[in-house]
Amino acid sequence: MTKKACVAGALAVCAVVAASGVEIELSWTLKNGKTEIERVQVAEKDGVTAFALPRAAIRAKGAKRLAVTPDFATAKVGDAGYWVVPTGQYGTFRCEKGDFSCSWPSMSMFGMKTPAKTYVALVKGLKYYFTARVTARDGVYRQSCVLNEEQCSAPYEDFAIEWRTLTGDAADYSGMARAYRAYQLERGAVKPFKERVKGNDALKYAVAAPEIRIRQAWKPVPSPVPEQVPENEPAIKRVAVTFDRVGDIARELKRQGVGRAELCLVGWNIGGHDGRWPQSFPVEPALGGEAKLRRCIKDTQDCGYLIVPHANFRDAYRIAENWDIEYLIKNDKGEPAQAHSQFWGGGRQFQICPQRAWEFWSSREMPRMAALGFRGMGYFDVVTILLAPVCNDPRHPLSRAEAAAWWGKSAETARAFFGGFASEGSLDHFAGSLDSVLYASFGDPRAKNKGLVDGMLPVWQLVYNGIIVNNPFTTTVNFTAQDRYSRLKLLEYGGRPNFYFYSKFVDDGTDWMGKSDLGCATDEELRASVAKIKAGWDIWAPLSHLQFEYMRRHARLAADVFLTEWEDGTRLVTNYRTSPYTFEGRAIPAEDYLVLGKE
Repeated sequence: MTKKACVAGALAVCAVVAASGVEIELSWTLKNGKTEIERVQVAEKDGVTAFALPRAAIRAKGAKRLAVTPDFATAKVGDAGYWVVPTGQYGTFRCEKGDFSCSWPSMSMFGMKTPAKTYVALVKGLKYYFTARVTARDGVYRQSCVLNEEQCSAPYEDFAIEWRTLTGDAADYSGMARAYRAYQLERGAVKPFKERVKGNDALKYAVAAPEIRIRQAWKPVPSPVPEQVPENEPAIKRVAVTFDRVGDIARELKRQGVGRAELCLVGWNIGGHDGRWPQSFPVEPALGGEAKLRRCIKDTQDCGYLIVPHANFRDAYRIAENWDIEYLIKNDKGEPAQAHSQFWGGGRQFQICPQRAWEFWSSREMPRMAALGFRGMGYFDVVTILLAPVCNDPRHPLSRAEAAAWWGKSAETARAFFGGFASEGSLDHFAGSLDSVLYASFGDPRAKNKGLVDGMLPVWQLVYNGIIVNNPFTTTVNFTAQDRYSRLKLLEYGGRPNFYFYSKFVDDGTDWMGKSDLGCATDEELRASVAKIKAGWDIWAPLSHLQFEYMRRHARLAADVFLTEWEDGTRLVTNYRTSPYTFEGRAIPAEDYLVLGKE
């Protein structure tokens, strides 16, 4: 017996399948607030259920929201299993009711494990700005892919999604991640480090080196002057690390035996950190000017370390000498788009159109920075932590997909001139050009049992270890200066250590990069800070080769005890308990870890 299922009206989507086919529910939230439910039958072939919806059909519906849910994406309270979203949050089926929406799709995937089925969903069309949503109603869980009003009213391409069934050893969140990694590799979206470092000595060095960020100078934050002009620009509040002092840091690192390091100068530019973007030059005089900068770059390299600039071609301040409203993103009203509600060092921020960013800044200023001697994974702020924007300026209009492509062009320019590209977050439409992530997540790894969420898992790391290096959380910065939990979390997630001199610079007491900081105001403080870096190097150096290996598996062995396994057979057990834990006859002390080779 067969049946014909058609989505009504403008959708014009039909399929003739066996009655045992998969039913896809389309829940439209209309602009009048009413909900319209439509269902379509599709076939599952070789464990894959694929569904597509033409952009014209979506636009014709005129809806505010669309939730797409297959009939197998369900579970009941008490069922074994869990749901997972790309940011790493997961939940077991323990709640009668609740909602959770992952509206920051760091990867175009999500998944679910139930007694009936384990799957990973791959969003292939309209992947920018979708929401992975989980709901619980009267003890019934559902996982949906949700398109918001922007995607429904002005889709830039057809919607497409694919659910892949996972079985056997692949039927868990590690298997979901491996499936997505394979998808990214097979279509050429990413390449592993083992391939990319061939002929690129700077990148090969940096991948196996801790990053040491040095904030040098900054104006008051939040800025007391939102709209800065030369007549009211606040003076630099703090000159924390001159170029001469950077040389002292490099020499102390060498003296204490830190084998590798990549230094990143933050605030070397005119006005200090976030001072006058997108203007970088001239080099800030209070730090010693360009001659001193060139000297500090040479001194650092003479110690055997890499050194790179922190720059920003996404944000713009009126105080910039090259300020021009023309190159800014415009909203749907034609107004310049403000970048952030916070007034940073330069005052009120505006967003630069990614096309103009490459045409006016990336392609012109990166060569100038490289000419100073910088080499390594050049750091360009913000772009990989925020969704690719829409630009409505008729002179340079961009969809989210087009914006991502232009930012990718800037990233490849950084690779060409420095050896690699680093940024702030982990949105994977940059994955093909991104080499290093300052922090993969803003999420709190300690958060448990908040609504439907039970905690966090290293889903992103399971996908991208061996492809992109990362410090997993803001709170794992300066990991040997933080508490034991943060130290273990960096190791469990396979992170690359990130140390930060003067991470705390915001006057309102914000400390999103952990409670502890590094400084070098005195020689004694410098030695103490470098000692923490050396301790981190000693812990991580024997594991640094794992940055070139795929992460194969992560699992919970017991309450607060986790196993991480890489493709080369290395296994690491992290014990967060306040008491010892025994694994394969080996005792792991409280709040400690154990490294093992192949089984």
